[in-house]
Amino acid sequence: MSEDMEWLSDFAFFTDLLCHMNNLNVKMHGKNQFIDDIWALLTAFKLKLNLFAGQLAKNDLSHFSRLNSIPSVNEEKLKNYEDGLKKLHLEFEHRFQDFSAIQTKLDIFTMPFNVN
Repeated sequence: MSEDMEWLSDFAFFTDLLCHMNNLNVKMHGKNQFIDDIWALLTAFKLKLNLFAGQLAKNDLSHFSRLNSIPSVNEEKLKNYEDGLKKLHLEFEHRFQDFSAIQTKLDIFTMPFNVN
């Protein structure tokens, strides 16, 4: 793979990833968002990151349309992208660990009849 194609595939991957992150950001800053809504969005995004990493491991680029438009992305690059998504997932876990600690308190808002 030429250096230009490597740069182009990196650019396409990061553009796709930033598009997904921007969608999360827009949803989080929407009107009438309460803490439990934001936590649900973050939890869903972490699940998406795992899904994306698993798909990249299988050479499935269905959630990365720009990367999918690159004619030949080598498996080493896909492995690097997969590792990057796993690191991003861990970073989300670390940065939002306080929410995990108060999960039962947040459940009062989302499922008031299921809380003891």
